[in-house]
Amino acid sequence: MTYLTIAAILMLCSFVQTVAGFAFSLMAIPLLLLCDLTLPQAVVTSMMGSAVQRVLMIAKYHHKVNWPPLFRMYPWAVLGILVGICLLRQISCLDINVIRQLFGGIILAVVGLQLFTRVKPREHVPPWCGWVAAFFSGILNGFANIGGPPLVFWVLAHGWGRDQLRATMPCFTIMMVPVQTVFLFLTFGTAILCGFGLGVAAAPAILLAVYLGNRASSYLSVPKLRLVIMLLLASSGLYYIIAPLCK
Repeated sequence: MTYLTIAAILMLCSFVQTVAGFAFSLMAIPLLLLCDLTLPQAVVTSMMGSAVQRVLMIAKYHHKVNWPPLFRMYPWAVLGILVGICLLRQISCLDINVIRQLFGGIILAVVGLQLFTRVKPREHVPPWCGWVAAFFSGILNGFANIGGPPLVFWVLAHGWGRDQLRATMPCFTIMMVPVQTVFLFLTFGTAILCGFGLGVAAAPAILLAVYLGNRASSYLSVPKLRLVIMLLLASSGLYYIIAPLCK
């Protein structure tokens, strides 16, 4: 039953990610924590599940990506991953209710940035902007597999087309997975092996969710759906913060 529940969570998050373009780990990790996984196990499960979804996106849109800037940003992302996993090690020792409250705060912060921050495209984006975005993306990726938000602002500043926008972030974050995996093993050892197994075992459900998400995108209003998802995320973030206080 635990496997079926986790597979259903990853399937739901993959569908949302495919249709709306964000929110996989923001939704997945708090829900996985409710399945009695530790925080490192939840991060690894989310990482492996989202990797399946990202590989499918890359296979479809990789020719749209401008790769050289991503390679120059990569060392900064690796440095950020190391910092993020150190944070994960410290925070994973906290009480589970405190961890859920922390993720509730992260969810609200990301939703607020998505709703209220606007980035105007410009003709030239300085290289240091990409380095800063990569560093903070690495921190969030190492900490909770949520490296997308810092990259959103860098990507939007370029004024690229829709397909390039959709492809760049998964291409860059998938590049982090090998280094992230090595650092996670060095930090947590075999305790996280079940996370890898659960993420890989859910691959069929994730593939189905991506297929359904691509089909649904043709019939749904994506802007309205993104707004609904943000409202749901905001509600869940508030719940994770408030629920432990009511016990």
